[in-house]
Amino acid sequence: MSDNSQNDFEGFGSKAVHSGTNHVGDAVNTPIFQSSTYKLTDERYAGWAAGAHHTLLYARITSVNAEAVCEKMCALEGGEDAEVFASGMAAISTTLMSFLSSGDHIVASTDVYGGTYGLLTEEFPRFGIEVSMADMTDPASYEAAIQPNTKILYIETLTNPVLKVCDIEAMAKIAKKHNLLCIIDNTFTSPWGCQPLSLGADLVIHSTTKYLGGHSDIIGGAVVGSKEHIENIFHRKVHFGGSADPHNCYLLERGMRTLHVRMPTLCANAAELAIRLEGHPMIEKVNHPTLKSHDDYEVAQRIMPKGTGMIGFVVKGGDAAALSFMRGLTMIYEATSLGGVESLVECPFNSSHMMIPEDIRHAAGLVPGYVRMSIGIEDIEDLWADIERGFANVK
Repeated sequence: MSDNSQNDFEGFGSKAVHSGTNHVGDAVNTPIFQSSTYKLTDERYAGWAAGAHHTLLYARITSVNAEAVCEKMCALEGGEDAEVFASGMAAISTTLMSFLSSGDHIVASTDVYGGTYGLLTEEFPRFGIEVSMADMTDPASYEAAIQPNTKILYIETLTNPVLKVCDIEAMAKIAKKHNLLCIIDNTFTSPWGCQPLSLGADLVIHSTTKYLGGHSDIIGGAVVGSKEHIENIFHRKVHFGGSADPHNCYLLERGMRTLHVRMPTLCANAAELAIRLEGHPMIEKVNHPTLKSHDDYEVAQRIMPKGTGMIGFVVKGGDAAALSFMRGLTMIYEATSLGGVESLVECPFNSSHMMIPEDIRHAAGLVPGYVRMSIGIEDIEDLWADIERGFANVK
């Protein structure tokens, strides 16, 4: 990693802008090093032999641009080390497979991201890895699911897309009590909204496609934690090949530099829209952690008081009504993903969670009519006017 230490900056915004930036040739930004390989010097040979994963040798191992992102990730999450990946799922699968072997056991929840659920329930059994599902909002249920062969408690700060809030501190205490790893996906809040390492988590994963990138123009992932854990993950990243390319890392670093100015606006927009939606006659229920009606409101105030740009709500009339609502929108774009400067909307039943059995979806809170919105930084009144257009389209 570079000599531009994260300790040079106290504020989150200063870290977001400056940490990790490599001023090669006195450039203001880290230039794009679109190179697959680097000259083998004696120093790099020595680094290679020592297994040093921040040695510039080959872009599948690391690159100048990947190093800039890793250092910025450490600064924002308060970690010792980091790795970046070609996608969020590459980060999740590589991280979990770094600590799990045949015969091991992991505790997770049906509320996790759909891709993670598929990995846990379809792929892990093929490798002899056992999975138990518990309630992410009930730490005691996670503890009750622990077996002698359990290695990991896997959680999300805010579940996708039902927006349940996990008590990270309680989960981390349980993990430490049983000598387990507490691994958390912090995508839905970003480091600006929550820093799970400070609450006791061992490893923090992000789909950098979302809030960190912030402009819906990249796919990426990252994991942050201790040097020991990240070194373990690095070796599997090299074997599995899910490395992030230099240009992708350049765009990610650019996006991360404005995280602290984007998040307050989109979170404020989402909080206001949640209030308005809760009072709308065509809405059955609204899920947003800043609402006092949210089941996990008290936990959210302690874990992620700044909120999130995500909103979940149930349109009266079921899935047909929800689809009509979406098709009536003209500014809020019907598309999967989240965390960009623009607002997006989807129905999880026919997109991100379509492969999850219907009974499991419904039990998790994805009832007919459920809509997920990722709120951007547009003007609030324009967003509300568009939502009203959507409701007008429901017959």
